Amino acid sequence: MDRLLLFLFLLVSVSVNAQSKYVVLHGKVLDQRNQPIEFATVRLVSLERVVYSDHKGNFTFSEKITHLPSVTIKVSVVGKKTVERVILATEYNKEILFVLDDLSLTLNDVEVTAKRNGSDVSNSSIVFNRQAIEQVQAFSIMDVLNNLPGKASVTPDLHHSQTLTLRGEAGGNYAMSNSLGVAIIIDGIRQSNDANMQNRAVSQWGMAGSTISGRVGGTSYDVPFTGLDLRDIPADNIESIEVVQGVAAAKYSEMTDGAVIINRQAGKTPYQANVAINAGSTKFSLSKGYLLDNNLGAVNISLGYLNSNEDPRDKIQSYNRINTGLMWTWKSKERFKNTVSLDYNTRSDDEKQDPDDAEQLVTYVKSRSVSISNRSSLDLKSAYVSNISTTFSYNRAYQDTYKQWLLNSLPKGIANKDTTGFYLGFYLPGRYLAVEQIIGEPENISASLSLSNTIYVGQASHSVNAGANFSSSANKGLGIVDNSDNPRWVNTGGTNERPYDYDKLVPAMINYGFYIQDSYKSKIFKKGLNINAGLRYDLSNGSSSIQPRLNANLELSKKWRLNAAYGISSKSPTLAHRYPAAIYTDLVIKDYYESYTSPSNLFLVYSEKILSDNSRLKPSKSTQFEIGSHFTSKWVTSSLFLYYKNNRNGFSNQQNFRTITLPEFQFIYTSGQPTTYYPTGGFVNYAGISDYNPSNGLSSDNKGAEFAIAIKKIPLIQTSFSLNTTFNYSDYKSVDQNIKAVEASFINAGREAWYGVYPPEEHKDWSSMSKLSSSTHIPRLGFIVTTSADIFWERQNKKPENRGYPIAYIDKNYVIHPITNFDPANIDYGYLTYNDSAESLTKQPFVYANINLQIAKEIRKKINIAINAYNVFNIRPSYLSYNSSEQTQTYTQLNSPLTITGGVSFKF
Repeated sequence: MDRLLLFLFLLVSVSVNAQSKYVVLHGKVLDQRNQPIEFATVRLVSLERVVYSDHKGNFTFSEKITHLPSVTIKVSVVGKKTVERVILATEYNKEILFVLDDLSLTLNDVEVTAKRNGSDVSNSSIVFNRQAIEQVQAFSIMDVLNNLPGKASVTPDLHHSQTLTLRGEAGGNYAMSNSLGVAIIIDGIRQSNDANMQNRAVSQWGMAGSTISGRVGGTSYDVPFTGLDLRDIPADNIESIEVVQGVAAAKYSEMTDGAVIINRQAGKTPYQANVAINAGSTKFSLSKGYLLDNNLGAVNISLGYLNSNEDPRDKIQSYNRINTGLMWTWKSKERFKNTVSLDYNTRSDDEKQDPDDAEQLVTYVKSRSVSISNRSSLDLKSAYVSNISTTFSYNRAYQDTYKQWLLNSLPKGIANKDTTGFYLGFYLPGRYLAVEQIIGEPENISASLSLSNTIYVGQASHSVNAGANFSSSANKGLGIVDNSDNPRWVNTGGTNERPYDYDKLVPAMINYGFYIQDSYKSKIFKKGLNINAGLRYDLSNGSSSIQPRLNANLELSKKWRLNAAYGISSKSPTLAHRYPAAIYTDLVIKDYYESYTSPSNLFLVYSEKILSDNSRLKPSKSTQFEIGSHFTSKWVTSSLFLYYKNNRNGFSNQQNFRTITLPEFQFIYTSGQPTTYYPTGGFVNYAGISDYNPSNGLSSDNKGAEFAIAIKKIPLIQTSFSLNTTFNYSDYKSVDQNIKAVEASFINAGREAWYGVYPPEEHKDWSSMSKLSSSTHIPRLGFIVTTSADIFWERQNKKPENRGYPIAYIDKNYVIHPITNFDPANIDYGYLTYNDSAESLTKQPFVYANINLQIAKEIRKKINIAINAYNVFNIRPSYLSYNSSEQTQTYTQLNSPLTITGGVSFKF
């Protein structure tokens, strides 16, 4: 496949206009003091060509563009305002000057909100620039992403794991699968969570219940089976964040539901120190970019520390994070640029023991990680390949999840053999300190190679890009630690936890990918036409996926642009999906306890071990179609997007039921003597034994509309306005069988049906929300006030009727008998109904809003003071809901209470 892609790439690269003349576009990048700027990124937008300014600020393009009447050049560098200019043909071969202003609130044009702007990645990208990020006073990038259309701008939350879902309303395993399909890409490298296995045995607990939870509300601090915990990524040294909710370009792999593309600061920057405080949370950060002598490039250093206490009065639950980074960027005169990054991070979710807690409960999740990555770009003067880019990344982490609980009960028997068969277990004392612990050491390696060239055919250009990527995920940790002498859970659900060594029992997972894409630009009926068409081929542990992707837009006029996109994408399962621990069933045959030291004690157990086989688990997939339009005038910009996204093969867990038939035993008890037993010749059925196994059981149809309008600053009142409205609808269901075991009394009575088969789980969720904001900006004062209102119009969840009526039953021999028309009087299966048959509709009873306020003041371009007030008017509506089937009432209070975040940033 890779040879075929290379052949196609070279074939397209041999252009019919190979003899065209070159045009030299050269210029200089200066700052406000007319000093040269090194490492500025200079992009030839229409042709997707990039060069970098040298130590004298010079840059040069040599392109075959004699036929083009104009081109657009965009210049950006860390800490400066980006400049974009149209260069006419009369300016070709002449020096072009770009003067970049320092980012400051004293500039006339300041963007402090997200901007929807199509890019070479996707038609519907949303971009947060550096100024927009600074105004949020973010404790993590999640605080920035909460400003996306359709997301609620809420108080920073550092005491619950934070993952991102895009264009989907579903919860539970559906939300986990969506989040896993959102790629987090930092400096061109996808950050992987595929080796995270911080979970109990899925066979016993299922995916959603397998993480170790804390004291408060069953909080889980680990995120296996899902995307990254975004609390761990600081926002202080980030230059821009681009969010792709639609169809991404073909070069992006391992994603089904979008991408977050993060670019960190690289190049010369002043010292920048940030301090932010929010309730019990405090954040400090310091960064600096140095230019090295003798043209050795630039070094960027960043340090960050965060401490947060959920309740500063007792400091029992805390979250701590340390982030350090070193980045060295070097560029030669021969158009070679290389960036090496080294990062070391730690974090800790810690629930300390409450002195008044007799149960001595302690929970912690601690991790540390080190990563090294390298990015290279080489420009060539070749008719076949104009640029070669490579990336390499290595990441190794240590994860420790621990929980203890002082148990106080009667002595209990426990089974712990790693075999199948009968044996004698042993008794635990009634009072002991129970412990469960999981130790993981995830290791991720990735590499990529990309070749590109720009070809001209008449008035059209083809920017062709082809490449390959590789990734490996492994876990070298001790895994589920053996605590059979002091286990947290004993004989729960007919099983006991066994040790599971990740390093010895879990093989590495290898993924390969290949792609080719063409960014075609031309004119049709004198209208600009841009098409980015590509094809991906991914191979993951024997499962292959072909993924066509297309983004197109047509410029009807200077004001109107139409967009359309179509694409298929996939995400491979993680190690936790692929290699769950073995399935154990522990059946207690006899539990006879006389006293802790009595020889008459007998705990006879039958254990059955089944090795999990997930060899058929396939990557999840999504198909998305999107149409939209952009309108731009002197005072107004607006956009409208309509989308349809079909997700399938999502990751869930199938509950399986089994019946085990064992010999019947007779027991003879004599006090003070060992208990004896012998088989009677009869047999006993143990029914309703269940376990879980990861599956591709989820599917959903997601539809929605996204409308945005922005009114540029009105000089009379120095204020701009924007409105974003979203509507999202998700119809999601499980394709796995929904099987329930009957009560033992029916089996003992000799009834026919031992299991009921019910319609698959199905939900329909929809919501509508608006974000209305205004920004009053006075440049002369370096002052800006932003007011935003999240308006929640509607949120509903609907479940279909007749969910509790069986569509089939399974007898003791595991023969399935379909039920065409359910008859509750039928003696064979009429007892299979359960209380979940009526249509269920949960809805938001009224429209409500949450209003936030941001105030920022800049002093001499060196000090920036910002204050954010979340729910500034402390609006907290509430309502009572009644569940008729369970005859219960639920009290719900909306919006969090008023919270104020204050921050100061120093540049020197």
